[in-house]
Amino acid sequence: MNEEIRQRTKWFMEDRFGMFIHWGLYSIPACGEWMMSQKEMTIEEYSKYFDQFDPVDYDPKKWVCLAKKAGMKYVVLTAKHHDGFCIWNSEYTDYCIKNTDYKNGKGDVLAEISAACSKYNMDMGLYLSPWDIHEPSYGYYDANGNPTTKENDVLDYNEYYN
Repeated sequence: MNEEIRQRTKWFMEDRFGMFIHWGLYSIPACGEWMMSQKEMTIEEYSKYFDQFDPVDYDPKKWVCLAKKAGMKYVVLTAKHHDGFCIWNSEYTDYCIKNTDYKNGKGDVLAEISAACSKYNMDMGLYLSPWDIHEPSYGYYDANGNPTTKENDVLDYNEYYN
């Protein structure tokens, strides 16, 4: 491991124990973040969860407090997974929390968990996937984790990242 990587990951090697919260639209049916691939769902089939997203039981203070009591040193929250749903008020997509029922589109999940982490002196990180299932060049991963495409889409990561 080179020195630059060692310095960037020093905190992680020292803190070691933390909570990773995979949370998004896929939490509604409780099937996990890969449910679209595993169940071979279309975007249209999956979009019903966007229409249902209203996490009335989202309680970041409780979550972070529990993590702290368990001896954890940090919390990482999924801000965007491959389904493309952003849990912040993005100006680049309508597929984000501001267009859900969560606090009438005025909920700020990231600010709320950030405040909870500050209150309990916990480090916070965000997991953000650059991939987005809504992009034809993205493709998707099948239930075995193999990259593939749907119908006539072309799996082209160079095109996607450009």
